[in-house]
Amino acid sequence: MGFTKKRTAVAALSAATMLASVCASFAVELTFWHHTYPPAREFIEKKAAEFTAKNPDITIKLHDDPHGDYEVKLLAAIAAGNPPDIVNVLDYLFPQYASRGILAEVDNAAFGVNSKEELEALYQPQALSGLTIDGKVYGVPEEFNTLALFINKEHLKEIGLDAEDEANWPKTWNDLFDLAAKLTKEDGSRIGFNWVWNLDPYWYAQQYWPVLQQYGCEVVDSEGKAAINSDACVKAFSETWKVLIDKNIGGPNMATVNPVNALQDFSEGRQSMAIAGIWAPPLFSDEVKEQYVVAPLPQLDPENPKTLLNSYALAVTAASENKKEAFEFLNFLTSDSDGYLAATGYVTGRKGWADTEAAKNTRGSDIFAEGQKHGSFVWRSATWTQEGNAIKAAIEQFAQGVPVKDALDQAAQEIDSVRQR
Repeated sequence: MGFTKKRTAVAALSAATMLASVCASFAVELTFWHHTYPPAREFIEKKAAEFTAKNPDITIKLHDDPHGDYEVKLLAAIAAGNPPDIVNVLDYLFPQYASRGILAEVDNAAFGVNSKEELEALYQPQALSGLTIDGKVYGVPEEFNTLALFINKEHLKEIGLDAEDEANWPKTWNDLFDLAAKLTKEDGSRIGFNWVWNLDPYWYAQQYWPVLQQYGCEVVDSEGKAAINSDACVKAFSETWKVLIDKNIGGPNMATVNPVNALQDFSEGRQSMAIAGIWAPPLFSDEVKEQYVVAPLPQLDPENPKTLLNSYALAVTAASENKKEAFEFLNFLTSDSDGYLAATGYVTGRKGWADTEAAKNTRGSDIFAEGQKHGSFVWRSATWTQEGNAIKAAIEQFAQGVPVKDALDQAAQEIDSVRQR
């Protein structure tokens, strides 16, 4: 009898061990890499916990790096054969990543649809266009952005202007620079407006792209040859970026460089106006959060507005062994448009985002929604990073006194060289 009990106990233990082993074999840990943005990290971790509560066999491990380091580390991990399951990728990199086989095509079923057309129907017009290569969708927006002008209303009040009055909003670039000059303090304690300087090439591009589109400037022509040194492009940079330096009211020497919060000067009240997306306010100081007003992006021709569309998107790597689970989490995460906007300032691009409760409580949401109708994504190229770096170098050169045409001529030569390799 004792022997029988012992054998039964051993059998039960063996069964329990086998069950635990089987359960462990079905457990999935999704690795998720993201650029550093504290509000986003907090929200993703919250949603990951909710997803795991619904799917106990799936956990999400989040890792982040500052934007300037993120891409380099991600490509190194992929090259080493250790890619994460889920990645955060800027839209301009999709041609490069897709051509190299890094990304998996979106699993429509994970989003509850049966086709690409049904997937697109979940989103705002154009939201997936920047993430679609050769007819295949390789990611979904975490942010579907456009740009607007943020104004510190207390600063305008000091010079006798009411920032809540649309008549005082700068409509053109000349209006912006004239207003910036009035807001700039001679002791250097405050500047009226500045571009973001000394960060990565995409930070530059998302600022100059709307300007180039307004002036009819193309980075490359229809035959794939560099056109960044055309008369239209020289004029665009001369009348916007360079004029700020010529007037001594902006430039790299006046900017605080912060890769996590590129708008630090505006965020802390040292700058009166800044160009940014709807994602910006969560990093503003409490004082500035109380003071900002959102106005449309200045234009060359206000009757024909043009601005930027961009997407810091989420994708699943082709090497992931858990693609189905990864896409299911992305659907769960990004379908919470209301929560995303309230917690992070991100617009996920899903239809109806502007009608959510969070949008109704977000200053300027109507201006951003309107801006999405007039934007375009930056030029598509598998060698975008090298091309963007060439233009960045040109901007930094003419900021130091090199003639704009000469700097852009050099950028054009470098772009043609890269594209011919």
